[in-house]
Amino acid sequence: MDPNTETKKNSMKSRLLFLQSYLLRDTDVDHPARTDYLIRILQGAGFSADARTLRNDIDMLISGGYCICTIREGKYNAYYLDDRDFDLSELRMLIDAVSSSRFISREKSEELTEKLASLASVHQRDQLKARVFTADRIKADDDSSLVTAEWICEAIEQKKKISFQYYDYTPDKRKVLKHDGEVYVCSPYAIVWNDDRYYLIGYSDKHQNIGSFRLDRMKGPRILQEEAKPDEEFNPAEYTRHAVKMFGGRECEVTLRCRNDLMKNVIDRFGEDIETWTVGRDYFDARLQVQISRTFYSWVFQFAGGIDIVAPEDIREEYRTILKGALS
Repeated sequence: MDPNTETKKNSMKSRLLFLQSYLLRDTDVDHPARTDYLIRILQGAGFSADARTLRNDIDMLISGGYCICTIREGKYNAYYLDDRDFDLSELRMLIDAVSSSRFISREKSEELTEKLASLASVHQRDQLKARVFTADRIKADDDSSLVTAEWICEAIEQKKKISFQYYDYTPDKRKVLKHDGEVYVCSPYAIVWNDDRYYLIGYSDKHQNIGSFRLDRMKGPRILQEEAKPDEEFNPAEYTRHAVKMFGGRECEVTLRCRNDLMKNVIDRFGEDIETWTVGRDYFDARLQVQISRTFYSWVFQFAGGIDIVAPEDIREEYRTILKGALS
């Protein structure tokens, strides 16, 4: 092959890559680039360019699958890339989620925000970052939860058990390992993002039951060679619906008597599929499956008598005992 021909082909490929990168980074529907401007940009980067080569390059990019739109500005065509992986509303939602997440450190939040904003054009990036406002929320000190999540996902894929230790806090706010550094062994089933935290849901060897563990409280997770205990019937969505604030316990059917104006709160917590029926003019009853724990009782208590446990009697009595203990 003629060396000059090869050089021209390489030059054309480089020019196409440069043009595609420029259109992706610097153009959008509100900021198209005119033909004369693009020619100057290409020439300034050292490429041979005129109206004909630009038109050919645009056509080649379009035939390669890029959605490049053409509009008319005076006597010139103007072009912009209208084919992005995420539109602005999707990027705003993702940036808001990253900014407000407690399990992501402030530094990692800023890094991820920059990466997400880079998926928009340069003209939209400042707009994306400027609009983000979240309250001065508590953020994680580090990004260990993200690393732990990677380990657990790998164990789930390999169908292996994992081991880890679990943190607690002393009254003077020092981190200590629970139960003198006891090593927990668990068959991991799923990672759930609930109440703005990451949780592992899995089968605990010690408790012989499915439970949940906060990823930011784990220390030194390891993938074991032992096969995980299978549970084909496990449904993460059902588990999270029954476990209030991800605190597990024995599962039980309960009946709650609720003030009518609290229907929205019951649906927010347990979904629309629960069985309900009216009781007089002012109340309704709801029958549902829950995992009994102190967080379930605290959820009931927050409504200051607007929700009461009707049945079963042993759960009702246990709730009454907890209330008395809180006042003693």
